[in-house]
Amino acid sequence: MKRYIIYFLFFSLISASFSTLANHEDLSDKPLVSTYKPIYILPFYYTETPSPIYIGTTPDNQKIQNTEFKFQLSFRAPIAKALFRKKNTIYLAYTQDSFWQAYNNSPFFRENDYEPQIFMENKIKWHLLPKFPITRLDFGAIHQSNGRGGIFERSWNRLYGEVLFKRGHFSVAVKGWYIFHDPAYEMHNPDIQHYMGYGNLLLSYYYKQQIISLESYNNAESGFKRGSFIVNYSFPLVHKIKGFLQFFSGYGQSLIEYNHRTNAFGIGIAI
Repeated sequence: MKRYIIYFLFFSLISASFSTLANHEDLSDKPLVSTYKPIYILPFYYTETPSPIYIGTTPDNQKIQNTEFKFQLSFRAPIAKALFRKKNTIYLAYTQDSFWQAYNNSPFFRENDYEPQIFMENKIKWHLLPKFPITRLDFGAIHQSNGRGGIFERSWNRLYGEVLFKRGHFSVAVKGWYIFHDPAYEMHNPDIQHYMGYGNLLLSYYYKQQIISLESYNNAESGFKRGSFIVNYSFPLVHKIKGFLQFFSGYGQSLIEYNHRTNAFGIGIAI
């Protein structure tokens, strides 16, 4: 039930925001909804060591299988433009990561992570580093939760700032965040910052419609003891369909597993 409340509130906010903010500038030249983070499906996703938190808690007490189906959906919608300067836009965004035990006797979703956010994107060109300019400066707020309630609830709220450096085919995004220590945070995951840290680093390389990226969480902060790495590689297949490979190592594969370490690998497609 909680997940549907999240959906309702998020899309209600989109509707309200369009009616109150769109008057600042005509947004008709922009698509209503566009891709935000990568959208992919991985029919083969293998987790080396599933979290023991699922023991005795699955439908019919089924054992968690190592191989499952994973997908990510991610969209954003502009709600205002040029509020403070010409090249800035305020967006509402929504990202969902789902882990589906599709190959079990009775398939079920073992985990869904929901991440609505609002942020301001500022396109700039600051030459703080020689030949490596800052091309974007973002500020926003993120809510992330699994919507399960009770002892299996996990959630946190953050304010963040992100800087994007770009040169040629290479980009570096540095993000830092402030965590709200609200009652839900203190009740369900009071030590999540020890595993997910206070920011992340995203390195990306683009070449002939191929993209390889490396995302790092909490590695430098924890002395490489409690961090995680995510490597994604996409390459063209047919029309707008791309092949997609993903490798994960560390803590926080899903929100409920923020303090569980594992390795995982997936193969699928992206759009």
